[in-house]
Amino acid sequence: MPVSPEQKPAILVVHGVQLGSDVDLNQDKAINELVLSRLSGTHFDFDVDLYKYENVADSSLNKFKELSKLLISSPVGKAIAPYVIDIVGDVVISLANTSTAHQIRQGLKDKILQYYDAQRPLYIVAHSLGSVYLFDVINELISDNQFFNRNDVLQWPVQGMITIGSPLGLAMFKKTGRNTAKNLGQGRYNFKWLNYFDVNDPVVSGNIFGKTLSNVKIAERYKKEGNNFGWFIRDFPVDTGKTWLLAHTAYWDSALVGDGLVNMMV
Repeated sequence: MPVSPEQKPAILVVHGVQLGSDVDLNQDKAINELVLSRLSGTHFDFDVDLYKYENVADSSLNKFKELSKLLISSPVGKAIAPYVIDIVGDVVISLANTSTAHQIRQGLKDKILQYYDAQRPLYIVAHSLGSVYLFDVINELISDNQFFNRNDVLQWPVQGMITIGSPLGLAMFKKTGRNTAKNLGQGRYNFKWLNYFDVNDPVVSGNIFGKTLSNVKIAERYKKEGNNFGWFIRDFPVDTGKTWLLAHTAYWDSALVGDGLVNMMV
């Protein structure tokens, strides 16, 4: 069934690399507050949901965490190692394209199609590593002929996506085949992808020292010429006022991100 414009729209948030477990995640609440603040009292009914995959990722790393406790003698090392494995392991899972990565992508796809089957317009905000999984899933859905008819946006399971603090522009991700966006083919409408980045964000720049770099635009690298491409892609610099990893987690209350999301939905 096609999406119904009469149905209440939903925002699906996809988190990035995390410590802790699924119960510790609350980025959906942050996005809900951000949208309400940008609506400034204007009535617009929407829901916010969160796709959680931290428990799936953690379950595949548990044996490495336990092994680290046996191999590392230092008390400080024993305490820190599981957290390092948690962070680095999430990235490795995606890069290695493991069965865990497939499970995470399938879970995200299933979540998207649940909203599509309910005929609800869906907009997605993906942070950090979550943007990599989202990019993969969107391209997979485009490859399915029953979705993303460019002349009928009601056949789109996702009406638009926003990425924040995305590492998609880094060489280590582009080398894994994520160097192209799937062409939508001929038609009137374009799929919107808005990418927000802070030049001080080391996950975006790839500079672990958090130095400001100028060449950190991501989405524009995926642009293609010609009518068959079908993506509307824009990069927006965000000055979060933070540096290094603090900049990476400061997008959630950015007015610029909130306005982009509201304008996309309303």
